[in-house]
Amino acid sequence: MYKINDYEIIYLIKDHFHEDAFAFMLKKYEKFIWKNIHLLYLDEDNKYDFYQESIIMLYKAIQTFNERYNKTFTRYFELILKRRLYALKKEINSYVLKEPTFFYQLESPSTYKEEMHIHFDDVRKQKVYELYFDSHRSIKYISETLHLSKKQVYNTIYLIKQKIKEEIS
Repeated sequence: MYKINDYEIIYLIKDHFHEDAFAFMLKKYEKFIWKNIHLLYLDEDNKYDFYQESIIMLYKAIQTFNERYNKTFTRYFELILKRRLYALKKEINSYVLKEPTFFYQLESPSTYKEEMHIHFDDVRKQKVYELYFDSHRSIKYISETLHLSKKQVYNTIYLIKQKIKEEIS
């Protein structure tokens, strides 16, 4: 029985666009794609979109692969796939962080807090809430005042928004 290696399949796809060869490569790397998607801890709505994007990345990897650089196709595809998936996840996260639509519906988060009787058990959340939402202070100011890193401030703001979302629902 003759085994076909990746280089021969890539040649068939690159030079002749052999559909069966591409279907074979997709089937071969499908579990690998899903593994990388699951590692991103996405919600169910985004997983299929990321899968579709991964198929496109597989095709692009096949088209741009050059065996003269002494890399296996699997490693080359892994590099391209991970870079693209992380970039997509970053775009989604930044979109969610920058566009919290539920806040635009509120007149003022502080009045909403009073109406909903939201209480933060954590003193840090309470302080960040007061400085960020009530006093409209910058992230830099909050991090310096409370002796937190900017990442800790962003994470706390995210947790506060999640708490308010839960109260709205």
